[in-house]
Amino acid sequence: MTRCPLAVRVRRWIALALLVPAAGRAQERAALSVAQAADAVAAAGDTARALAMLDAAVRRDQRDAAAWHQLGLLQWNQARSARRAAFIKDQKKIRLLSAADSALRLATQLAPDSARFWLSLSRFNVQSGVSTMRFASGGQARAALGAATRVGDRLQIADAADMSGMASWRLYESSANRAISGSLQKVQLSSANNWNRKNGRDYINSIAQKIEPPTGAADHAAALAYFEQAVGADSTNLRYSRHLFMAYAERGRWRDLTTVAERRTRQFPLDYQAQLALGLGRHRLADDQGATVAFDSAFALMDDDEAQRVRSLSRILRPRPDKALAGQIGDARGFVALPAAERQGLEAMFWMMSDPLALTQENEFRLEFLARLTFADFRWTNEEYQLRGADSDRGDIYVRYGPPDLELTLSGSASDDRTRLDGGQTQVWGYDTGLVFFFDNPPGFGMARIAFADRDNVDRIRDAVPVSFANVAVTRLLDTIPVRIARFRAGADSSDAVIAARVPVDSLVRSVAMDRVPVDIDLRIFDRFVQVRGLESDQIAVARDSAAAQAERVWTRRLGPGINVVRVEALQADSRRGARAMTRLEPLGGAGFGMSDVLLGGKPGLRSGITLPARWRDIEITPNAGRFARGSVVGLLWEMYDLRPKDGASAYRVAITVERTDRSGAALAFRLLDNLGRAIGRAQGSRDRFTIAFDRQVASRPELVEYLSLDMTQAPVGTYRLRVEVTDLTTRQKTARDTEFRMY
Repeated sequence: MTRCPLAVRVRRWIALALLVPAAGRAQERAALSVAQAADAVAAAGDTARALAMLDAAVRRDQRDAAAWHQLGLLQWNQARSARRAAFIKDQKKIRLLSAADSALRLATQLAPDSARFWLSLSRFNVQSGVSTMRFASGGQARAALGAATRVGDRLQIADAADMSGMASWRLYESSANRAISGSLQKVQLSSANNWNRKNGRDYINSIAQKIEPPTGAADHAAALAYFEQAVGADSTNLRYSRHLFMAYAERGRWRDLTTVAERRTRQFPLDYQAQLALGLGRHRLADDQGATVAFDSAFALMDDDEAQRVRSLSRILRPRPDKALAGQIGDARGFVALPAAERQGLEAMFWMMSDPLALTQENEFRLEFLARLTFADFRWTNEEYQLRGADSDRGDIYVRYGPPDLELTLSGSASDDRTRLDGGQTQVWGYDTGLVFFFDNPPGFGMARIAFADRDNVDRIRDAVPVSFANVAVTRLLDTIPVRIARFRAGADSSDAVIAARVPVDSLVRSVAMDRVPVDIDLRIFDRFVQVRGLESDQIAVARDSAAAQAERVWTRRLGPGINVVRVEALQADSRRGARAMTRLEPLGGAGFGMSDVLLGGKPGLRSGITLPARWRDIEITPNAGRFARGSVVGLLWEMYDLRPKDGASAYRVAITVERTDRSGAALAFRLLDNLGRAIGRAQGSRDRFTIAFDRQVASRPELVEYLSLDMTQAPVGTYRLRVEVTDLTTRQKTARDTEFRMY
């Protein structure tokens, strides 16, 4: 006899089962024990035997809800992996899924007061690849909530409420921030419509208008109410609390998020997720000190793997290597391949270099990074697909560039996928910096992907602009401090640095209503291990009537081996206005032929009591950050090292070139003066570029000092490039230093 297909037999049993009278209590207990026994057999690895046991059970009693439920779960489990594909090709898996659907539905009809059966059916449908089935799971979750409420089972009430909330959330994903497009236009990213992405924001504004007030409020409110109910019924569950955090954060309800997170940290002191939520809420409320404490507490509670996942710098590096940066770690692949200790060192260096102001106690950019990542994990984690939110497409863009300035949803898929039965949606994110991103957002899934036709463009954006912190308020209050640093050899593995800074006092005190305004000025030097090796801070009081003046500062510091980072900062604490300069200094060669940097300043001269300068310190000069008033004399000071001696003397040639960057106005002309004010050198040049060269022969020493003046009294206002080239006339070796200065 030919056996009927499994799905057909299940449907026949459903029809018969609904006509058979209910069994007695003894029979129900026996049926339950069969389902439990089959579950144990399946757990031991013998799925075929478990299916046979359940098949026999439902043949004996077609109203055995527990056996039908267990049968559906086993069939679903056997075909679960097939549902991850867009299309299921395996006919056996299709039959198993059809039978599982029928069996799970029959279990709910035979036992409508079983919240567990309704929850299983809801989970089965929410993992479907069909949007209509996913939307249907919401009604089944609400049926489960009703059944659990009637029984009074708090754990099942919590589970059903959370699933009901996620059903409402998927509706919210489809309905939020809707826009109306004129003439039913949609975003078209195909090759035939490959318009310039730089004009993406204008393009969207031309075809769509966002509905105001924003849509989706009702679905969001329903989801939030369910999440609150779930957490109220079972506050121990991390998933329920994460969904509640998600709902508050999505609408920017930072005080509510902070209140709930604070309560949870008191209730569960070891819950790092609550500390992350607290850090996010406090940061968005501009409590950076409190946010720092919360995020640090979260890291202290995480295991090493989770901590590395959260703080990994690879999230904001360019995804692909750049050939122009060969040998440097500037991409995510190279960074991840490094040993853990090196990754930690690079992370520390990156955040130290990125910190907008070291004068503040917090690193505003690192806090923003952690806040973005926390939001992304709450907002786009998808349990059905085992996808963490920060690893999703929207999460990646959010962590890199922050909250979008424009967010809207249009009907129709941007990728023009005509195979979609649901029509699709396009979610648009626009940033005031000019970046625009398009996501295909299939209704009911809660998981958007970068539009297929735009992925190459997004890859280019991430390579060119790996990260932006333009949304951080402190960046809009930061001015630039002009700084000039000259390095001189100080030993085999160290150098001396003369640091000249020009602090823009006027921009710092502009909005402060005080007669004398305090301004903090700070110098910090970090070594290659990101340790502070030099620190000097002081405070000046600026009179408002002299605020237009610039504060000149000069420091001389010893730099250790390897790369050093120099930070100069100023902060007006009341207005929170700041200014900074940061320079990464490569090591200065400690031996062999070479020269120091060129120190710019006022007119140089010998210090009192010095007749023959041995080192740069023997020259008196007022260092300058590179800005000179028109008509000034520009002083030059540098050292030369290890020239080859011949007959006890060193011979060298100096060529000094000045080039105007703004090639307009009067022809360029200047004079090169020695320490007595006499013109020296042979001149040659053109209208905008002038070179003066001269030769010297002096008694040989390991270090030779040269100090001169550029008479720029006839030079027009503008920016100039300066090149000092030294040639050892014995070996013909050459070395040079380039810099810039400005006449104003």
